[in-house]
Amino acid sequence: MSKILKLNPFYSEKIWGYEEWNLSTHRNGHSTIVGSETTLLESLNKELPILIKVIQANDTLSVQVHPDDEYSRKYENDNGKTECWYILEAKEDASLICGIKPNMTKESFEKVIENGEIENYLEKVSVKPGDMIYIPHGTVHAIEGGLKLIEVQQSSDVTYRMYDWGRDREMHIEKSLDVIDYEGKNKGGKIENFSKLETPYFTVEKILSKGLYEDKVQNDFHSYTVINGNGYITDGNGKVDLNKEETIYIPNNIEYKIVGDLELLKSYI
Repeated sequence: MSKILKLNPFYSEKIWGYEEWNLSTHRNGHSTIVGSETTLLESLNKELPILIKVIQANDTLSVQVHPDDEYSRKYENDNGKTECWYILEAKEDASLICGIKPNMTKESFEKVIENGEIENYLEKVSVKPGDMIYIPHGTVHAIEGGLKLIEVQQSSDVTYRMYDWGRDREMHIEKSLDVIDYEGKNKGGKIENFSKLETPYFTVEKILSKGLYEDKVQNDFHSYTVINGNGYITDGNGKVDLNKEETIYIPNNIEYKIVGDLELLKSYI
């Protein structure tokens, strides 16, 4: 029997669309093993440091920011949240928010929020399918409507909202102002010609399988989420089908082959 685990996502409806937590051991939403009711957490008996989602944004998400580990563990009993987005689908002339205008300080940005002028101080990035956007902790951001993407992030569910386009949801202005990276030291933004993104918390690669791709897990685990195509993966003890937007988990010391013509997002630590 194959030791490769195919996962069912935890589905979460949102006012702006939905999230599927394809790979999650987080307490707020567990993915499960296909063919059973066993959660990934129960199967592994350990929490994973990353969480992988598919996000469908029909409307624009709130303008938000995430804290680092130190702040989040102190105030939220959770991890910090650095993330990245791989764009699956995008409407024509799509964009998203990543960062704020330069030369802002905590005091000046607080006044911007108080005066209702935040929309004038947000940096926009144009995006299309295949783009990768890096969102380190402290980066002000928002996914705009008309986008579907794969998100790879630290295993965390901490979000501080500072603006919500007139929707009546809870804001977290004080905490947002505390954790924003005003100087842009963490270097977020669009990764040009993306093939690999290495962060302090995880690594993400785009893998193209042209018939056959072989590898071995030598660093705790590998996870794949299918961008496009169909095929299967085998560790020599059975086959696991691979279809669009599905995610699999491969434990340590496993040699495997991916068969088929596929584009995949490979995530590991």
